[in-house]
Amino acid sequence: MDPVSNPYSPGAGTPPPYLAGRDDLQEAFRILIGRAAAGNSVQPLVLSGLRGVGKTVLLLRWRSMAEESGWVTAHIEARPESDLRQQLADAVNDLLRQMSRKYRNQDRVDRLKRVATSFVRAAGATVSRGGLTFNVEPEPGVADSGELETDLGELLVELGRAANEEGSGAVILIDELQDAGPERLSGVVGACHRINQERLPVLIVGAGLPTVGRILSDAKSYAERLFDLRSVGPLEGHAQDLAITEPAGALGVELSESALSELRELAGGYPFFIQTHAKFVWDSAVDSPIGDEDVDAASPRADEQLRRSFFAPRYDRATPAERRYMHAMASLGDGHVSSADVAAVIGRRPSDVSVQRDGLLNKGLVYAPERGLVAFTVPHMAAFLRSLPTHEFGADRS
Repeated sequence: MDPVSNPYSPGAGTPPPYLAGRDDLQEAFRILIGRAAAGNSVQPLVLSGLRGVGKTVLLLRWRSMAEESGWVTAHIEARPESDLRQQLADAVNDLLRQMSRKYRNQDRVDRLKRVATSFVRAAGATVSRGGLTFNVEPEPGVADSGELETDLGELLVELGRAANEEGSGAVILIDELQDAGPERLSGVVGACHRINQERLPVLIVGAGLPTVGRILSDAKSYAERLFDLRSVGPLEGHAQDLAITEPAGALGVELSESALSELRELAGGYPFFIQTHAKFVWDSAVDSPIGDEDVDAASPRADEQLRRSFFAPRYDRATPAERRYMHAMASLGDGHVSSADVAAVIGRRPSDVSVQRDGLLNKGLVYAPERGLVAFTVPHMAAFLRSLPTHEFGADRS
C-alpha cells in the first residue's frame, strides 16, 4: 500500500481517523454542555484510564464539540514542575482572545480583562503563551486574594455571566489532572463547586490516570459527588474492528477476518497500539485484501517502534533501583500486584523499597489501585520488561 495515503495515525493525543467505541462519552459531553447552557445543574466530566486508551483524544474531541456549539475553549496539560495557577492564567488568556473576537458586549469583555489581570497579578504570574493581549488595570477586590479557590471561582463567575449574556459558554479542559498538585487541585475543585452552584455555562473538565478519582476526593471530600468520573478502557469487540476497518474501507481497502483477528490480539484493544500495528501493516501490504501474512510481516517492525517510542522512554526515566522494582513487579504478572510481594522478590522489606515505589508513583510510571497494591500505568509494560535482556531485576538495559 502507498505509505503516503496510510490513514492510521499513532501519536500522543493524535486523533485517529475514526473514533470508534466512544459514542457514549461524546453523548455525555453533548448533554453536559447542553444542560450547562440551559442553566441546569451539572456534574463536570472527568476521564480516568491508563496511558494509550485515548483520553487526550477524547478531550480534544470534546473541545471541538464545544466550539461547534459556539463555546470558547482552552486546553492545558498539568505538569508536576509547573504552577497550575500559571497554566490557568494562560487558559484564561486564550478564552479572552476568543471572547474579544466573538462577543458583542465589549464592556463586559473589558471587565473580564480587568478581572483576569487581577487573577494573574495576585499570584505574581505572567501569561506565558503568547503574552497578554490586553493592557488594563486590575479590577480591585475581585480575583485578587491570592487564594486559588476564591480567585478562580470569582473569575469563572465573571466568565459565566459574560458567556450567558451571549448565549454561549466557556470550557477549560485539563489533561493529566493527577499532576496538578493537591493544593492547586483543591482550589480547582472548590471553584468548580462555586460555578455549579451559580448554574453558569462555564465548565472545567479533565482527564487523568486511574487514581484521579481518589486524588480529587482527597483534594475535596465532596469531589466524588461534584464530578462525573468515567473510566476509559480498551476498545472491545466490534469497536476495535471498526477502528481498523473504517479508515481502510474509506480508501477502498479490505482486511481478511484472520488479519483482523491477529490485529485484535496484538493490540489488546488499546487505541494507540491499534494505530501503531495498523500503520505498519498498511505499509507492509501489497494489495487488498490485507491478510494475516501482512500482519505477520509487519509485527516485528511495529513491536520495535513501540519499544523505542512508547516503552523505552518511560523505562529510561527510572533510576536503576526503580528499574529493579519495575522488573520485580513484571515478574509477578501483568495486573495489579502486592507491594509486599514486590519487596519479597527483591529480597527486601516493603519499607526498604518504599523510596523506589514512591519515585515510580511520582513519575507516573506506576499507580496504586488500592492500598498495598501497585500496577503499571502503561498497558503491556510488564511484558516489555520481561522481554529485556537484563540481569537480576533491573540492571541497565542493553
